Amino acid sequence: MKSWRIISVASTLPAFAVGLENGLARLPPMAWRSWNAYHTGMNQSLIMAVIEEVAKERAGGMSLLSLGYDMVGIDEGWEGCGQGAHQTQHYANGTPAVNSIKFPDMKALVDYGHNKGVKMGFYLNGCACGERTERLINYEGDVRFTFAAGFDGVKIDSCGMQRNMTLYAQLFNKTGRPIVIENCHQGQSFPDGGDPNQMGPGWCPYNLFRTSGDIINVWDRVIENLMSVHQFLTHESGPGAPPMSHPAEPPIYFPPSPPDGPNGTSPVSRPGCWAYPDMLEVGQMEGSGQTSAQQSADESASHFAAWAIVSSPLVLGF
Repeated sequence: MKSWRIISVASTLPAFAVGLENGLARLPPMAWRSWNAYHTGMNQSLIMAVIEEVAKERAGGMSLLSLGYDMVGIDEGWEGCGQGAHQTQHYANGTPAVNSIKFPDMKALVDYGHNKGVKMGFYLNGCACGERTERLINYEGDVRFTFAAGFDGVKIDSCGMQRNMTLYAQLFNKTGRPIVIENCHQGQSFPDGGDPNQMGPGWCPYNLFRTSGDIINVWDRVIENLMSVHQFLTHESGPGAPPMSHPAEPPIYFPPSPPDGPNGTSPVSRPGCWAYPDMLEVGQMEGSGQTSAQQSADESASHFAAWAIVSSPLVLGF
């Protein structure tokens, strides 16, 4: 039986790996991503239809693409869970397994987007497949597949065991083609093992980083996610306000205060490294119990404005 290579994170990294600095995301990224609209219920045909809508010119010749929403991202739901080695989501050579019924040709999908002038975003280390062992070969396979398919961006979740953002950044940079990297670790810091300055102001091996748990289309949650950005806006600012108790809603994770005080080790939101309180629920607020369409519209407008005020990435999901 072929043996697995188990990665020792500390042994794969240089002593001082700090910022990504791949030249991308000098302004907060603007995009569309599938999760808030479709969760796992999407497929290649649906994403192609979304690409068409993003590129479609409307009144005055404007489109979402011309307004700056230049990337379409697929989220959880493309994976071939259990198809890999030992019923995992990765084959023995580290290549991630794709659900070929839902996505028969990932490269063709990316090419379709590019032909419409739309950049394409991918999703890795997801929640659906439940992988529980960190393997260097899986990092390498993820990067190899993402690069070969031609994706322009990638969202890296925290549910699987490939959580080493420094290693992912190094491997993506080695391909020679920069890619926008999103750290979707729910505001948590998973030690990379090789950088004593991890989570310091100069440490950012990604282009945007989640500051909170998942957003939902409930006004209180929108505000809670927004408050989680506060500690990342300046060196001097402290942590955001603590979440209120809402038993009927899923719990929200607020990152703890920096270990050595408010002027210490939070990565500071800046060009190329943006604090991000999750995707927008704009256009989806009508599901949160409002009594009128006008109230829903008002909340969506306020939600959008608040994300813009804190220079958050603007990722649509309707």
